[in-house]
Amino acid sequence: MGSKVIVSGQVSGAILAVLPKFIGDAINTLPALELLQNLYPTQRIYVLGRPFMASLFSRADHYGVEFIPDKRHYYDAPHNILSMSRILKGYNISAAVLFRGSLRDALLMKLAGIKTIIGYAQNARSPLLSHALKLNPCEHYIYRYCQLVNEPHGKPFETFNKPTLTPQKLEQPLKGKLKIALYLGGTIKGHRCYPHDLSLALLKRLSAYQDIHLYLLGDSAERDEMETLTQELVKQNKSVTNLAGRMTLDILVDTIGNMDAMISIDSGPMHIAAACNTPCVAIIGQGTSPWSIVAPKQQNLIALHHQSMSLSESQMIRDISPQAISQALFELIK
Repeated sequence: MGSKVIVSGQVSGAILAVLPKFIGDAINTLPALELLQNLYPTQRIYVLGRPFMASLFSRADHYGVEFIPDKRHYYDAPHNILSMSRILKGYNISAAVLFRGSLRDALLMKLAGIKTIIGYAQNARSPLLSHALKLNPCEHYIYRYCQLVNEPHGKPFETFNKPTLTPQKLEQPLKGKLKIALYLGGTIKGHRCYPHDLSLALLKRLSAYQDIHLYLLGDSAERDEMETLTQELVKQNKSVTNLAGRMTLDILVDTIGNMDAMISIDSGPMHIAAACNTPCVAIIGQGTSPWSIVAPKQQNLIALHHQSMSLSESQMIRDISPQAISQALFELIK
């Protein structure tokens, strides 16, 4: 790491934080953004993220950051790194914190003329960083992000707060005395998704209880799979609504935040539930990273881990039964 400690009072321009690409990871940066806000209470703090993230941060106004869409990721007519660097030059940025380990992001900061660039020494980008920290791969993501703020500033903080989102009240009230959201994932999620036959068994088990209305969540690529599950239940006059592919990210936050509880695989909606303080049962099969470094910092979350002896990643999650999931749910909301 660069040996010179950053003195926040001597930094005159704006501060930029470069967000990770996934929803759950972006939510986990919120405590670090709060630390930046405490260090720089009178300066503008910007976050640079993929355009779809803007609606997520509309539910994080209490962190006092301003969102800059990364136009390199526009679906139509994306900008290149040079044009994006020229855009950033107009924001008078003095320091940048890279929450992604991307070499291209470090190069973008350099091209934008930012003098203080903080990030982890990975992907051969150390020469581009003014403060290159050593990554501890065993640390939870939240700690990793907070350390990027705390260490270069001389470790002024001893603790941090959990990430929070502020959902708004929905225009259309939700049905049911008990409103349960489920994100079971589609085939696009690979071995993380909860298999169709087990999902159907779980939904039937839950819908057998009176006054429960089930809401299936997902993106547009998962809508048809969720509709198949929905129609199976509708045939039996069960209370279920398919919301997959029908909402923007901010409305997804509002929807999850207005639920009584949620069931989710290890993915972004699980982190949204935790940040909204919605009780959640997490179904943990073979994930994309060790659970210990991604698990939400929330008390009202029950994580069900597979105990499978299968060597097939797609079979591991089958070890978590619909009965175990429903038992955990009612333990949360009893």
